[in-house]
Amino acid sequence: MTKSEKRDVAITLKMQHFGANYVARALSALYRSARSKKSQDEILAIALAYGVVSNDEFIVYAQF
Repeated sequence: MTKSEKRDVAITLKMQHFGANYVARALSALYRSARSKKSQDEILAIALAYGVVSNDEFIVYAQF
């Protein structure tokens, strides 16, 4: 991940008190805007670790 992506993930994780919907929305937005597949994979791993992948707010479109 780039420095800015790492910073955004850190800020998102600090704001967990807003709830799982907030974390899911923020991480999915970061996932969709990631520049590389490697960054997407790292963000997805974080989302899996925090259990927000199955949340309705975690919207990730399939890439073809």
